[in-house]
Amino acid sequence: MSLRGPFSSRACIVCGRENEAGLRLSYWAGDRASRADWVVDARYCGIPGYLHGGLILALLDDAMWYAAYGEGAFTMTAEATVRYRAPVRAGQAVQALGRVEGRTGRLWRLAAELRAAEGGAVLATAAGKFLEVEPAELGMQGGQ
Repeated sequence: MSLRGPFSSRACIVCGRENEAGLRLSYWAGDRASRADWVVDARYCGIPGYLHGGLILALLDDAMWYAAYGEGAFTMTAEATVRYRAPVRAGQAVQALGRVEGRTGRLWRLAAELRAAEGGAVLATAAGKFLEVEPAELGMQGGQ
């Protein structure tokens, strides 16, 4: 998988390089897929010792976004569902994996999973529909 971009909205809570409170993940994207590796930081826990469920969805949302981005599309989430399969613990190494399932016109169907880096257990899965947009529609130019 080769890195396309990288794109960073700068302020994104997941991939924004200039967001001091963010995760600052780097996603590799291409070949209809994406991947990011991360060690869960206790600062992002909800219940002490466990990653907040909203951040799990955020990791999966970005993985899906990057899968489409790797194919040259700039998208926005229209719908996302998540299934939590196992607790994600502070200090745990994880992989966020996204993939393109298909598209119809401007609507992309994407999926993602969060896996334990050691052993590969699936911790959470997501499916989403993303609408392809022009960055200029959002007042953005690549890298904002």
